[in-house]
Amino acid sequence: MNSPERNLVQQALAFLGSLWLTVILLGLSIILVFIGTLAQVGSGIWTVMDQFFRCWFVKIGGVIPVYPGGRLLGAALLVNLLISHSARIKVQARGPRLLVGLAILAVGTALTWFVISHVSDYDSTQRTIDPSLRILVQIIQGLGPAAVLFVGCWLLFRRKAGIVLLHAGVVILMLSELYTSVQAEEGQMTVFEGQRINYVEDNRSAELAIIDASDPEKDDVVVVPQKKLEKGGSIRLEGLPFDVEVAPDQFYKNADLAPARGGDANPATQGAGLRIKAQNRAENSGVDTSSRVDLPAAYVTFKDRGSNASLGTWLTSVRYTIEKGAQTLRAGGKDYRIALRFKRTYKPYGVYLYQFKFDRYTGTDTPKDYSSNVRIDDPERNIVRDVRIWMNNPLRYRRDTLYQSSFDAETEKGTVLQVVTNGGWMAPYAGLGQVFVGLVGQFLLHLFGFLRKQLP
Repeated sequence: MNSPERNLVQQALAFLGSLWLTVILLGLSIILVFIGTLAQVGSGIWTVMDQFFRCWFVKIGGVIPVYPGGRLLGAALLVNLLISHSARIKVQARGPRLLVGLAILAVGTALTWFVISHVSDYDSTQRTIDPSLRILVQIIQGLGPAAVLFVGCWLLFRRKAGIVLLHAGVVILMLSELYTSVQAEEGQMTVFEGQRINYVEDNRSAELAIIDASDPEKDDVVVVPQKKLEKGGSIRLEGLPFDVEVAPDQFYKNADLAPARGGDANPATQGAGLRIKAQNRAENSGVDTSSRVDLPAAYVTFKDRGSNASLGTWLTSVRYTIEKGAQTLRAGGKDYRIALRFKRTYKPYGVYLYQFKFDRYTGTDTPKDYSSNVRIDDPERNIVRDVRIWMNNPLRYRRDTLYQSSFDAETEKGTVLQVVTNGGWMAPYAGLGQVFVGLVGQFLLHLFGFLRKQLP
């Protein structure tokens, strides 16, 4: 006889693997996509991604959870898929066939892991692959392990081999999106001809940089991330003779700068804020076709750590930093440069731009092609190579992918490279390879079964 506990577990598994739960979860997902799309009218696309899709719950006012977020729905669908398959699809092989099938499945799994983990480290500065064949090669790299896996699935599951492999590919796609949302980093590297840059800027987030340039050999930089600035309050920074303080209502996610007029309320007592003021404006929405980015601003008060005396309140702004550069704060007998800038991530290699080339269609200003001739230098690995990056032909180096994204329209002498750090960029190719081979394989299994029945 079955115990009540066993019956309860069986009922729970039956519920978690049921088809009607699949339908409900897909319906909730469609609604989430719909409301997330509507939210882009008033919010930036990355804000919407964080608030609706890359979270466990959607919250009202950022406080009360009211709806399952993208991660919760994705996790529930993954559990539903795994349980339903384990309940409905059984291993049919026995004896030597079982052993051979498991061995081939292990080989296919190892090949899949190799493609995802090692091909992602491929250094395309060596250009061993013809750029015109790059996508084809990546597709083949994804299909190869999938074909091996299909053979193993066929030995183990017979007529349901394609279904198993197809859904295994879906699982990889789901997990790769989770990995990307958690681990991947994205930013831009803007380089002008004759300039070398070794950092990437993320224009979705800002940081307050405090720079001690008293050492002629190097700069000491301390940064305050945007999340701390948004939270407000007093911020203690080690190694500095002062603390930073931001009022909760004096950080703006997006701001314009306007001349400061006499008689206007002005929090600033030092620096550029005596001449200009920040005007809060709404975030650029996800449906803004001009692709403008938010330019944060903040009024920051610096206080001497020993006496707690105010060193003044300064207006810091990403726009001001871009146009005018850093401001100077005197404290502890030193000059410090302060700047609100886009978040920077420094790389172990540098990119030097020899030449940016911009071709147009004859008689128009429409871009036909633009490319960058650059030098990659990596002191750690003692590597120096010249590389050309152009549209649809990125450079991959140290798990970074550098795409030719845009250019400086004013001078046409500067390139904008989109830099994506994602060690699992090959996972979608592997997952799609399994989905494709699973679909084709399942079709062929049914076709051959049908033809066998028709033969006399």
